Amino acid sequence: MAPANAAAVVHRALLAACLILLVLGGVAAQRGGGECVPQLNRLLACRAYAVPGAPDPSPDCCSALSSVSHDCACTTMGIINSLPSRCNVAPVNCSSA
Repeated sequence: MAPANAAAVVHRALLAACLILLVLGGVAAQRGGGECVPQLNRLLACRAYAVPGAPDPSPDCCSALSSVSHDCACTTMGIINSLPSRCNVAPVNCSSA
């Protein structure tokens, strides 16, 4: 793997890990805690699988993911999608890799 590609993979892995942590804190702040925080805390079982090149998720991760409610998942995605503009960084464009 070329050094530039390795750096890109590491950058994406760090971004994925940061997003998980931001989601856990961001949803708690926006929703005042509520039922979302425990659901998202269980997603920590998925942290090793949220990076490029990771193996298939464990049963614990899949169970945690399936327990996240629709409302909680949609709120979380909204927060993630709003982060780049709130941080004054360019949005992630996944169609141009």
